[in-house]
Amino acid sequence: MLDLYDLNVNEEENLTRICKFFYQLSLIYVVTIPYLQTLILAAIAFSVTACSTTSDMHTQTIPNARYLQALTQSEPYTKESPVPGSEAETAMLKRVESLFSDYCYENLSKNVTQVYAEKTYFRDAFKQFESAEEIREYMLSGLKPLEGAEFVFNRFARSGSDYYLDWTMRLDFKKTPTGTWEESIGVSHMRFNSDGKVIFHQDYWDPTDIVYRRIPVAKQLIAFVKGKM
Repeated sequence: MLDLYDLNVNEEENLTRICKFFYQLSLIYVVTIPYLQTLILAAIAFSVTACSTTSDMHTQTIPNARYLQALTQSEPYTKESPVPGSEAETAMLKRVESLFSDYCYENLSKNVTQVYAEKTYFRDAFKQFESAEEIREYMLSGLKPLEGAEFVFNRFARSGSDYYLDWTMRLDFKKTPTGTWEESIGVSHMRFNSDGKVIFHQDYWDPTDIVYRRIPVAKQLIAFVKGKM
């Protein structure tokens, strides 16, 4: 226990007790603060998990059961992919590029279901879906905090029937001055059916740079964690 300041003793004893009190207090601070930071991180992680509306916490890159199943189920369709360099392949990729380069309500409402097959698999940093309609609603809801959005496709790569699209996402948030575009790079792994529609879409990108950093508490935690690595 700490020895607290006592008014009933002489001045010299008071000074000694005060010095001892602050020395002990400094020791407590040094010992407990790192653990408090860890506890805060753990509490936030627990609250996010506890408040989740799904039975399992969403992940972007862990090869979970739904991801592996989607890979297996889409495999037979990859044999029907267009011939490399063909007009059919060019048109197929152009539809994807047109959908994302004009990332607005009208275009998404009309064309998401034209680009994605009715039954498809989609996973990004936030959600996981298995139908074109779910993807459409998700993309439309994502426009709410934005003044503008667009994707600039830098290059396409093909390995067998697997396509890898390298892109730069540009977002203009409503809470920032108009025209303040923020950018983030990413890659999409896609597979297509014989109709040229997407049946598998896995995104790889880091949302901490332009999304999580906009949340004050999250921004501080991200900076703290990265500083400890």
